Amino acid sequence: MITVTKERSHGRIPERGAGLVLIIGVVAALAISAATLVVFLANVQHNTADTRQHVKSFTVCEAGLDAGMALLSNQWPASSTGIPTFDATTFRGRFPTNQFPDPSSGQFISVTWYDDPSDTSVNWDADDDGKLWMVSQSNVGSRATRVISQVERSYFKMALPRGIPLWAGGDLYSNGGGNNPKVKVEVPPPIGITTTVHVGGTIEETDVTAGGIAQLTGPAITPLDQVFPQTLVDSLTTTAQSNGRYFTTLAAAEASPVNAVWSPTGGLSGLTVIKPPSVIELKVQGNTTLNSEESPGILIVLGGSTLSWGGTAQYYGVMYCEGPMNTSHGTGDIHGMVIANTDEDMRGTPNILYNDKCIANLDERFPSMARRVRNTWREVAPK
Repeated sequence: MITVTKERSHGRIPERGAGLVLIIGVVAALAISAATLVVFLANVQHNTADTRQHVKSFTVCEAGLDAGMALLSNQWPASSTGIPTFDATTFRGRFPTNQFPDPSSGQFISVTWYDDPSDTSVNWDADDDGKLWMVSQSNVGSRATRVISQVERSYFKMALPRGIPLWAGGDLYSNGGGNNPKVKVEVPPPIGITTTVHVGGTIEETDVTAGGIAQLTGPAITPLDQVFPQTLVDSLTTTAQSNGRYFTTLAAAEASPVNAVWSPTGGLSGLTVIKPPSVIELKVQGNTTLNSEESPGILIVLGGSTLSWGGTAQYYGVMYCEGPMNTSHGTGDIHGMVIANTDEDMRGTPNILYNDKCIANLDERFPSMARRVRNTWREVAPK
């Protein structure tokens, strides 16, 4: 016989439906969290897009400042008639529109400069202090950025060794016969430095140098790279190319116009680089004075061609020739330094006169680049 026993609840609360209430609560919480997450993600995406747009605008603005300095490096506005123009169209072409959209209003890039913060209408170096204020503003999509910095003109530091009137990698020829000496001192180097001629080969007539000038030959000479480094040649060549002072013929160089910075009297004055398409002889037969102690020049002949210096011209500065030098024609003198990678022929009457003022004044003679002045950069409110 089976006995069925009924179990009493003994007063406990029934638990039917409690799980459903818990599930509903969890679902509700998840729904609220999901909505919050959607709003949060939307805000993050918006902020990220805004930040990305701002970064792009800032990048363009900084690039504009750099491009402006590059322009002033080549064409410093030293007068009201020599103010360069910033090419905003070419600059814009460097940035793809799918990544850097056009602005809803205003220019994509604007780069200007002025001499005095109190008068922005003067956009050239009116006080001739080698400094200008540059402003760059970019407008990319909906964002705009504006930065300002003072920029200054820097100059080549030649750092040429003092006391070397002549460096020749080959031989030094001189006819003697009463014409010597032809290497003399016009302005001596600083105290303690001996004026010295460096010749990699032999010196035909030892009396070619005046008394007190030492002679070094063969392996004892100072290496060329310590006298006129190839890096300096390359830098000056690049600068000449950027400023219309690079030529392939002597005729073009001699006919070149006056430039207040790069060629004060035109022709071979100032910085002049000549590289003929083939190895030839360049005969200079002028009768003018080129450069001065205060404003010396540099004449560079590349490619192995011979530079023949004749006529009665007086040259103040440095002549550098990758080929032979021939100063045996006419009565023209060279005041400063001569460097020939191979032979130097002095069988005529022109003199090489070491002039220390010319060597010293070549430092800061030619502009090198425009650079920012420290602690002047700042971001300002766009206009």
